[in-house]
Amino acid sequence: GIMSELSPEFSTIAIRPPSAYSGFPFIVEVGLAYGGNVGSGGVKLFRYANRIPLLYDEGSDIAWQVVKDLAIDKKRAYKIPDNAPLALITHVCSTKVPFKTAGKEFLADRPEIERELKNAVREVLRKLRLHLSRKSSEEAVKRRRDIYSKYLPLIAEFSKDLSGKKDLPNFQPMLKAYLEESEADN
Repeated sequence: GIMSELSPEFSTIAIRPPSAYSGFPFIVEVGLAYGGNVGSGGVKLFRYANRIPLLYDEGSDIAWQVVKDLAIDKKRAYKIPDNAPLALITHVCSTKVPFKTAGKEFLADRPEIERELKNAVREVLRKLRLHLSRKSSEEAVKRRRDIYSKYLPLIAEFSKDLSGKKDLPNFQPMLKAYLEESEADN
């Protein structure tokens, strides 16, 4: 699936509970892949209906409208960087898929399906936001740790010179405690 084809840095899925439109049951599944071999240049959308890929008229599909609204227009709310390598996979499974044309090229604008697609896309985007927030905080802790490791010996040397003592102050326990604390937080 997603892992073997795209080899993403982060991936997640959301499966909505069964719902119905006009008496026909359906299930919406959405997958998200970020980073890895996804490629850059914005959001890629892979659309499926009853496990059959929908290859044509992507812009007319309800899935594209939902993805454009949430993942492209409102990406700042989910802390998604510009030109982020992001792939969204949408799948609608139903006993009667609501295609708009006889060619079965794209899904019709059914409010029930749109609602479930929006909720599923929001769910995977929230998980991505959580991943990106954790990643940025880990990078900040690493930068801080590197700065302390680099400058604490220099500060100890200057402190020795200012105090006029011959021995270097023992700063290693303080540095070790900070490094252990930052490791425990991650």
